[in-house]
Amino acid sequence: MSDQTASETEGQLTEDDVGEGSNFLESIVFITGEDPNAGSFLLVVGIVTCVFIAAFQLTLPEPISNLLTAGVLVVAVISFILGAILDMLDYFDTPKPGQ
Repeated sequence: MSDQTASETEGQLTEDDVGEGSNFLESIVFITGEDPNAGSFLLVVGIVTCVFIAAFQLTLPEPISNLLTAGVLVVAVISFILGAILDMLDYFDTPKPGQ
């Protein structure tokens, strides 16, 4: 087989590759649970953020606690963006087949 035909067959997707839905959205069930809900996802992110900020601010000296708090806020913003992207992809509150 020539290099051109090999690269063409590699670039084509079969029905098994595409499937009924996205494998990525199915593989994040460990984060969102079996019945994903945008409100619960964002609530968990917010609660975890508050707990880490409180723990860092109350237990560590000022320069270290400020740096770790900034890191927690960056991770929280990334998580909120991930939640918004998943919501735009209709991942939350979408009935699964057979429900």
